[in-house]
Amino acid sequence: MEELTRRSVLRTVLALPALVQSLRGQTTTQRNQEQPKRFEEVGGFEVSELASRYALAIVPLGSLEFHGPHNPLGSDSIIISGIAERVAVRTNALLFPTLSFTQCPAHTAHFRGTISIRPEVMTMYFADVLRNVLHLGFRRIFILNGHDGNIGPGRGAIAQVADETNDSQLLFASWWEFLSNETMKSMGMFKQANGGHGHGGPLETSAVASFRPDLIHLEKARDLPEPPDLSGGSPYFLQKSAAKDWPGYSGHVSEASAEKGRKLVSISEDGIMKLVENWLAHGEVPGSW
Repeated sequence: MEELTRRSVLRTVLALPALVQSLRGQTTTQRNQEQPKRFEEVGGFEVSELASRYALAIVPLGSLEFHGPHNPLGSDSIIISGIAERVAVRTNALLFPTLSFTQCPAHTAHFRGTISIRPEVMTMYFADVLRNVLHLGFRRIFILNGHDGNIGPGRGAIAQVADETNDSQLLFASWWEFLSNETMKSMGMFKQANGGHGHGGPLETSAVASFRPDLIHLEKARDLPEPPDLSGGSPYFLQKSAAKDWPGYSGHVSEASAEKGRKLVSISEDGIMKLVENWLAHGEVPGSW
């Protein structure tokens, strides 16, 4: 009986390395099923095969910008990184690191904590990033945007690079534009007439909370009047050198919640997926017109 026990123990000890390796393999498999392939994790030996293994590259754009006392400075980067991960998994795309040092509008740039890069510098910077991604062999790049200040420099960079590179397709989209005012009003999540939109408002705060609820501090902010719609419905673009007495956020932030944020992010994600799938299926489309 003693010999049998010793043999059993010995067999168990000898089997431990294989068992540990098996568990590691299972853990890796589970993680790979949930996480996208990230460019910063690519091994040097894999680089030459990237473009053949992944037909699509995703480059997320965020910011480091004051979003009120209740939100983290990296709100835009947190939201867009989370959405980009999900889209990359669903499209089997290669996910590049989120660009967070970006341009911020004048009325938020003066808030302590905001880091803003000049628009002309950002255009050149974005263009160089895109050129390097194309140099790897990719011909389809999805620029997934999480910050309003990136729209101008981003589109300028795309215009430059698309004109330089044969057969390149560069798609730019902002996550919140898949949540129209009409959609938000129909859901009735927020009392605001604009459906909770607005810098650091309940919609954006909820989206941050869906990924990082630990970084939201609603007790630090009070509800504010919703921002007025100057046009009566048509889109417009307004920049001011400063916004006197504005606390750096807007709207009834007490209505924000992680649960609402998860629903909003899911709607945006599905809308983004529809756009990407249609884009990939219709390569003959000339572009925006």
